[in-house]
Amino acid sequence: MDLNELSGRFLLLFFSILILYFFSNRKDNETINPLMVIVGLCTFSLCYLFTKIEIGVGIGFGLFAIFSILRFRTQSFTVNAIIFLFATITLSILDIMYPYEKIEVLLFFQSIIIGFYIIASVLVNKKASKYLNIVDMKITLESNFSLDNKNIRDSIQQKINIDDFDFKIVNINTVSNEIDLQVFY
Repeated sequence: MDLNELSGRFLLLFFSILILYFFSNRKDNETINPLMVIVGLCTFSLCYLFTKIEIGVGIGFGLFAIFSILRFRTQSFTVNAIIFLFATITLSILDIMYPYEKIEVLLFFQSIIIGFYIIASVLVNKKASKYLNIVDMKITLESNFSLDNKNIRDSIQQKINIDDFDFKIVNINTVSNEIDLQVFY
């Protein structure tokens, strides 16, 4: 594999992952860390390395063990993030391992995966987000405070003085008498 072919495969993967990342971060309350893009790029690099050297079964089991330990030692991922990771890993393996002589088949698989991802993302999210900013906020629960929508909206407006916003209740802490909110504006 020459440098031009490797560069072409890498650029195909990079732009594919960017498209997936854009459509993954369309929800107001859930975003994917941009560093997760590196997983696909690292998988691409590892697969390239494994095509150049002969590896044993032990190394494969060792890598599987490392990824298993990382999965149980890190925070839980959202469904959106897991699907994004699986798609980027799949695309990276396809891009580096598929024979270059059958580039049209590779492009077909790439476009099918990206197309399904975009369609599913649009169907799940229904529309692009209209709110671009998120802020975490706490509201103190007073004795006469009720959890109706209007009362919470009024409390938020008093604190941040914004008219067009939406909110999500994250936690209601009865010990400290506080409500944790995420406000989208």
